[in-house]
Amino acid sequence: MVDLKDFKPSTFPRLPHDGYKVSTTERIHLTIASHKDDGGVINAVLILAVAWGTVLASYTDSDDVLFGLAQSQSAVRPCPLRLQREEPVTAALNQAIEITNESNRKLDGFQNVLIIQNDGGRSSDESEIPFPLAIICHIRKEETQIQAIFDSKLLIRETVEIMLFQLRHVFIRIIQNPQTPLAELQGTGPEGLEKILHWNTATAPQRNEILCHRLIEQRCEEQPSAPAVCAWDGMLTYAELGVQASRLASRLVKAGIGPNRFVGLLMEKSMWTTVGILAVMKAGGALTLMDASQPVQRLALMCRKAQPRVLLVSPKHNAVAEELEVPVLMVPGNQEQDEIPFTTANSQIKTVRPYNNLYAGFTSGSTGEPKGFVMDHTAFCSGLDAYCEQSGLTSQSRVFQFASHAFIISLTDQIAPLTQGACICLPSEDQLQNDLAGAIRDLNANWAKLTPSVLRLLEPADIPGLQTLITVGEPMGAAEVTKWQRSGISLLSLYGLSENSKGGMFTSRDDSSCDSCKFNRPFCATPWIVSRHDPNILMPVGAEGEMLFEGPCVSKGYIDNEEQNRMTFVEDPAWLKQIRSDGRGRFLRTGDLVRYNPKNGTLNLLGRKGTRIKIRGQRVELSEIEYHLHTQFDNTKEPAVVEVVVPSDDSQRDPILVAFVPVEKPGPSLQEHSRLENLFVRPSKQFRQRAQTTLLNLSKVLPSFMVPSAIVATTALPRTPTGKLHRRMLREKASKLCRRDLLAYTSNETAHQDPITKQETILQQVCTEVLGLPLDAVGMQANFLDLGGNSILARQLVTQVRKSDLHITVADVLRQPSLSKLALCDKSSSDSAALALDDVATDPFADLRTDLLSNLPASWDAEDIEDVLPTHEEQEYMAAWPELDYHLFELTGPVDADRLHRACQALVTNHTILRSVFIPFRDTMLQVVLRHVNASFSAYASMDQDALSCALAYREADLQQPHRADKPKLEFKLIQDAPEHFILHFRILHAQYDAVCLPRMLSDLWTAYDGRDIDVVSDYSDYARECSRQRKPAAYHFWQDLLKDSKITPAPVGEVPVPDEQRIAFEVDMPLVTPPSGITMATVIKAAWAIVLKEFTETTDDLVFGQFVNTRNLSLPGIDDIVGPCFNVIPVRVPRTMLSRSIYDLLQTIQSQHAECIDFETIGWRDMFQRPGDPTADLPGSVVKFQNFNPEPERHIGQLHCRKLPHMYFKIPPFKTVYLIVYPRPTKIILALKSSNAMLRKEESEKVLDRLRQVMQEICST
Repeated sequence: MVDLKDFKPSTFPRLPHDGYKVSTTERIHLTIASHKDDGGVINAVLILAVAWGTVLASYTDSDDVLFGLAQSQSAVRPCPLRLQREEPVTAALNQAIEITNESNRKLDGFQNVLIIQNDGGRSSDESEIPFPLAIICHIRKEETQIQAIFDSKLLIRETVEIMLFQLRHVFIRIIQNPQTPLAELQGTGPEGLEKILHWNTATAPQRNEILCHRLIEQRCEEQPSAPAVCAWDGMLTYAELGVQASRLASRLVKAGIGPNRFVGLLMEKSMWTTVGILAVMKAGGALTLMDASQPVQRLALMCRKAQPRVLLVSPKHNAVAEELEVPVLMVPGNQEQDEIPFTTANSQIKTVRPYNNLYAGFTSGSTGEPKGFVMDHTAFCSGLDAYCEQSGLTSQSRVFQFASHAFIISLTDQIAPLTQGACICLPSEDQLQNDLAGAIRDLNANWAKLTPSVLRLLEPADIPGLQTLITVGEPMGAAEVTKWQRSGISLLSLYGLSENSKGGMFTSRDDSSCDSCKFNRPFCATPWIVSRHDPNILMPVGAEGEMLFEGPCVSKGYIDNEEQNRMTFVEDPAWLKQIRSDGRGRFLRTGDLVRYNPKNGTLNLLGRKGTRIKIRGQRVELSEIEYHLHTQFDNTKEPAVVEVVVPSDDSQRDPILVAFVPVEKPGPSLQEHSRLENLFVRPSKQFRQRAQTTLLNLSKVLPSFMVPSAIVATTALPRTPTGKLHRRMLREKASKLCRRDLLAYTSNETAHQDPITKQETILQQVCTEVLGLPLDAVGMQANFLDLGGNSILARQLVTQVRKSDLHITVADVLRQPSLSKLALCDKSSSDSAALALDDVATDPFADLRTDLLSNLPASWDAEDIEDVLPTHEEQEYMAAWPELDYHLFELTGPVDADRLHRACQALVTNHTILRSVFIPFRDTMLQVVLRHVNASFSAYASMDQDALSCALAYREADLQQPHRADKPKLEFKLIQDAPEHFILHFRILHAQYDAVCLPRMLSDLWTAYDGRDIDVVSDYSDYARECSRQRKPAAYHFWQDLLKDSKITPAPVGEVPVPDEQRIAFEVDMPLVTPPSGITMATVIKAAWAIVLKEFTETTDDLVFGQFVNTRNLSLPGIDDIVGPCFNVIPVRVPRTMLSRSIYDLLQTIQSQHAECIDFETIGWRDMFQRPGDPTADLPGSVVKFQNFNPEPERHIGQLHCRKLPHMYFKIPPFKTVYLIVYPRPTKIILALKSSNAMLRKEESEKVLDRLRQVMQEICST
C-alpha cells in the first residue's frame, strides 16, 4: 500500500457551503490524436490518471491530490496521488498502479472525478454524476475523446477549457518520455502561456528614462500662473513654487547635497513640504519623508539606514530633529538665505541621471526594524502616463493630500500631480483630525485618495465638489460603493505596494455589484502568477498563486539588507526560459494571492501569504510587532503572537490588532459556555497591569497603527497536526469575542451594577452619550475616569445632566469613586431654588455702584452706565496693561457685510462683558458696563495684497498704537480679496473673554447673522455676583488651612537682568500618554511639575505653585455659555513628604486636593494668602495650565464657512511668573514654558522641559 502519511490534498473545486446542491449543466469536448504505448488500454488509464493528477497539482498548488476514479462501469473509488516534483513520471505511474489495485482505501471529500471508458464499452449515465467536475475519457484506437461536465456556478468555462488543454499536453508529454521529471509537467501549458503572454505584452509599462523635476519644471514654464499649491498656510503658483524651490535647492547644494545623497523632510503638511520635495530634486538629491508623530526611536532607525546628509525641518518639529543628530536646515529659512540665486549654486550641482535615487521609503520589517527601499527617477516616471490616465489626474485636478508622511503614497500624491500641472491641496493636521469634509470643501479639492474606513466618516453631500475618489488600503463594502456611486463621483480602487512606484492596479467601482477584490490589468507592472511555495513554477490560467511584479517601476532594492532582497526579489526563475532566450528577469514578490480571470486577464485578489497583513490601510509585518512584543513578554511558555481580529459585534467589520500571550498559570475561561475550548482566560490584575505597561512601551518604538489594541491571555496557542502555529484558528476563535471582551484585558474589571434610582439612570444615559459607550458598558460601580472620562468630559457630563434636573458639580465627578456615589451628590431642585432666592435678595455690588456714580469724572454720564462690577485679580492685571488679543477668521462663501455688521452689533448688545470698559478707582480696577456701545465695524477690499497679509499688516500697525482700557476696544474688520474670500479681523481685551467662550461668541455671531435671536441665560455680571457670594468664611478658612506655614516655591530658573525685557516661550513635544487608572491628565502634569520644581530649586519646603483653572463650576444656569473671563489662578500645595512616597499616593493627594478646592476656586490669589496668620502673598513663582480644548472653532452657515486661523497674537507684558502650558493634540502633547526673557534662557528651559517630559512618561507607565 502506498504510504500516505500526513496526506493533505486540497479540494477542487471548493463548494461554497456544506449543503450546496451540484448542478452540472456545462460541457466541453476535446480530442487527443492517436497515440502509441506499450501496454495498450491499461497504460492509457494509468497515464490519464497521472496526467489528471498533475493538472490538479498545478491548480491546487499541492503535491497531494485526490480525485475519484471510475473505469469500465466500475464504481467511483478514491485515487490519492503524492506527486514528488523531483521524481520522474514513472514513479507516479508505479504509484498509480498500486492505487488502482487497492480495494479498501478509505478516503472521501473529493469533488472531481475521472471516468475512463474503453472503446466499445457502455457509456456512464452522465445525468447521475454527483460531482461539480467530471472528466470523461473515451479511449479509442484512433483517438481519445475527452468531455468535461461541470457546474458553471463554481467553475468558469474558460478555466475548464485551459485545464483540458493542460491535460492533453501532459498526457502527450508522458507518452513521449515517461522519464520526464514531474516538475516539467506542472505549471502552465502552451495554450495558457500563450494567453498570459498576450495579456502581458498588451499592458506592459513603457520604460521612461527622464528626471521627475524636469517634468515639473516644464509645467512651471508652460503654466506659471496656474495654482500649484493651495495649503492652509499659503498658496503658490507654479512660477512661485519654482522660485522658492530653487532658492532652497541652493541651500541644499551648499550643504553638500548631490546625486544619491538623501535629505530627510521632517515637516507637517504645509506648502513648504511641497517646496522642499521639489528643492531636493532640483539639488540633485534624493529624499525621504518623515512623520514627526512616529516614535523618535523609529525615526532614528530610518536616519541610520538612509544616512541623510541633512534634514529639512519646520520650526514645529525642531525639537524632534535635534534628537536625531543630523544637521538641520530650517524651512522656511530667513529671508537673506532664501534670496541666494539658484544660478549661483546651479554650477555646483553634479549631473543627475534617471537611474539616480529619487526617494527612499520605509515599510514594516520582520526583524524588529523598518525596511528601507530605494526608488529612482526612471521607476517613478515609467508608467506615469498610464497612472494619470486611469486615475483621472489632469491639470484641472485639485488633489487633496490626505495620507500621512509615514506612507509613501503621500509622496506619490505630491510628485505625480505636479508633473501633470495639477494643484496640490494641503490641509492642516487639525483640519484632518477634526473636520475632514470641511477641509476638502475649503480647499476646493476635486480628487482624493482615502481609505474606506475614513470614507465612512463622510457623506457625499458634505463634499459636493469631489469628482474623483480613489479608495486605498482596504476593500470597500457594497453599501459604501452604492452610496458613493449614486453621488456621481468617479469611484476607483487602487491596489499596490510601496516597492512598486505609484501602486499597481486600478479598478472602477461603477456599481455596487462590482467585486472589491477584482482589478484591471496593472498599469505600472507586468504581473506573473507563480506557486505560493516555489516562484520557479508558473501557475496555469485560473489557478491561485502568488503575484510577481516585473517592470521598470520596481524598486532598486532594500538598503543594506541583502537577505531581505533575496526574499523579496526573484531573479531568473526557471519558467522564464520558455519565454526569453536568455532567461533573465527580476521580479518583485508581492505576497498577495491572486488568480487570472481567463476571459480577459484581469486579476482577482484572494488573500495574502505569510505574516504580512494590512491594517488601517497599511501593510504590516506581524513579525516586527512580535519582535518588540517578545521583549515585553520574554518569559512566557510560548512566544507571544499578533493577529488581525474582527470583533464579533463590529458591524463595520473593522479589524484590530490583537496580541496573544500564553500565560503560565491560566485563570478561569473567559467564556465557559462558548465553543472556544477554554483557549482564552480571564486576565488577572497583574496581567492587566503588565499589558497596560506593554502597550505604553510599544507606543515608544512602533507607529500608532502597529500598536495592538488589546493583549489577550491564552492557555496555549493552537497548532496544526505538524506543530505549526494555526493562525487561522486563532483568528477565528478570537473573532467570536466582542470588542468589549477583547479590551477587558487592558482595563480594570468591576462587577456590573444596573442603575436603580432616577439619578443613576440619568447618569448612565448621559455617560453613554459623553463617552461614546454602549449602555451595558456603564455600570453604577464604575468610576467616570476609568470609563475614559477626564476633567473636560466631566464638565460636559455636568452640563448634560443639569438638563435632566440632576444637579452635581465637577468636583463631585472627580471626587466620587463610583457613579452610584456620584448620584447621591444630587442637590434637590427646591433647595437650589431657595438658595438662589436668598442670594438675589441683595446685590453685593450695590454700594460699589453708588460710590462710583457719586464720583464720576465730568466726561461721564451716569445714564450711560448699566452696571458696575469689581474685577478679579487676573482680570485686573489684564485690563491694567491693557492686554489685547487679535483673532483672525477666514470666511469662504458669500458674505453680506451689512448683515455681518448688524450681527456684530447684536453680539455686543447681548453680552454685558462686550459693552464693558475698565477704569481705575480707589486703588482698584472696576468693570463698567455701558448701556450701549456701537460695534466698531469696517469693511473694505484689499487691492494690492491678499486679505490675510492685509490683516496681519493692520495688526502690526495697531500694536504700535497706545491703548487704554477705559475706552471700548472691541473691533471688527472685514477684509475681502476675492468674490467669496474674506478675513474677519477681531480685536478684544483679554479681560473680556477666555478661550472657553470663544466658540460661544462665534456661534452667537453667526446666529445673529442668520437672523435669529441670541439666547443668553446668564451673563458675566451674573457670574461676577455669584463669585462674590462664594466669598464666605468657609472659603477663607479652607485656604488658610491649606496654606498655613507655606512658602511660594520659586521658579525653576533664576532671574537675570536684561536690557530689553520681552515675553518669550520655549516648547517641546512628547508622545501621547495615558494617565494611571482613576487619575486625570491635569493631575499627572501637576505631580510631574512638583517633582521637577523640587529637583531644580532644591527646596526643603512643601511645593507651592499656581494652577490655572476654569471656574465654570458654579451652580448658575447656563454657566458653560457665559461670555467672559471665567478663570482664576489658585495655589497647589504638595507636601514634601509625599515626594518620597509612591507615585500613586502623590497623584491621589494632588487630585483629592483639587477636588476639595473646586468649591472655593473663585477666591483671589492675594485673598487666599492675606488671611490672619499668613504672610503677605507674593505672585506665584510658576503657574501650570492644562489647555485641553479646541483652540480653532469652525462654523458653517449655509454656503458660508468660517474657520479660525492660527495667526493669533496676544499683546501682553513680560511677566516674572513662569507659565507651564500643556496642549494635548490628536497625536502628541506640547509642553511650553512662557515668561519674560529675564526669567527664561534656552538651555535652562530645555533642561526643565526635557525632565518634565521624562517624569510625565514615567508616571504614566507606573
